[in-house]
Amino acid sequence: MSELDLELKALGRRLLWTMGFSTRVDVQMRSYVPVRSRGGRNSTGFESYTDLDVLGIAFSPGFQTQRVVIDCKTTKAGSTERMFWLRGLADFFEADMAYMLRSKAVTDSARQLASRLKLGALLPVDVEEMEKLHRVPLDFRMGPLAQLFDPALIAKQLEKSRQIDSRLQPLAEYVEFDYWVYDPYRNLTQMVAHLADVRIFLNPGNPRHLGILFDCIWLYLATCAKAIEYVRVTHISDVDKNLQAYLFGGQVALREKQHLATKMRGLVGNDPSLGSVLPEWYPGLLELIGRLIRNPSLFAAAMRYAEWLSFSLTIENPASIHTAFGKFSQPTAAKLVADVAGFLVSAAGLKPSFRQAARAVAIDDFLTEPPEQFPGQLSLGDVND
Repeated sequence: MSELDLELKALGRRLLWTMGFSTRVDVQMRSYVPVRSRGGRNSTGFESYTDLDVLGIAFSPGFQTQRVVIDCKTTKAGSTERMFWLRGLADFFEADMAYMLRSKAVTDSARQLASRLKLGALLPVDVEEMEKLHRVPLDFRMGPLAQLFDPALIAKQLEKSRQIDSRLQPLAEYVEFDYWVYDPYRNLTQMVAHLADVRIFLNPGNPRHLGILFDCIWLYLATCAKAIEYVRVTHISDVDKNLQAYLFGGQVALREKQHLATKMRGLVGNDPSLGSVLPEWYPGLLELIGRLIRNPSLFAAAMRYAEWLSFSLTIENPASIHTAFGKFSQPTAAKLVADVAGFLVSAAGLKPSFRQAARAVAIDDFLTEPPEQFPGQLSLGDVND
């Protein structure tokens, strides 16, 4: 990754924050495939698909996920061919918009294709002009948040996120690679399972490990948004029934699981070891979804808070939500971040002190502030709920 690439990625992230998105830099995609060794033995390897430089996620009031992707390159060579590649990548991510950001002039043929393929072709000067169109009250180029857009710190965060205890590697690979290629509904259970698999190695007193938890929270918020989108368009008056259906990939798949469970009980009787088709942590998920579904306007802020906490903890310069976002921070959105942390800690069986550690950087600062400083937000009693 060149220094110029990093500068463009930082610029792309800043543009998306200006437009109201939460972001992720360097999204890698791969899948596991059978591999035959020279000795004739079969094993499992992986095939890398491609990578995405900057991904932005936001949400509409109806919980439709809005996505933007940005491809960053320092040369104009191959711009035309890259347009077709970017169109395919945007379709895979179900992106509403995709931009090709270049440090040098984009070819005329690439610009001609941009409109036809519904893509944007940008230079740094175009980014600056686009940022002027979005008036944001929070100046995140100043203070702690400016670190998010520092190329050197982005490189440090990416490097440190990959330099982890080998015992945590399965979780790291899921977060970096597998999450993006799984069917979205599967991530409701896969995230919990991967955290549970490494729970004995995760230390709530280690800032890097706490950063990993907030990275998982960011991803889980995006996953919950997809679940809520499904529930809202299928049968919003029965959240429980439709969340169960989404958890298994649809109503038909849920009925198949229930039918199989009934058959098994018919064969072996009511053996308690058979359990339910639903995971034991499902009631907690239902409660979490209920809280999230009542706060659609705060979803984007919650994801930004999780993004910031993961980033700052990873680069070992942490600052709480209230410290980083100042008077523009929203306690209700911070509380949602703490709620997701609490669910993941409980469902995955993480050390209980992870919950206190997450609250300390997410919402504890708000408990010391007079409630009148946050007009229109929840009261301190609500935060303690």
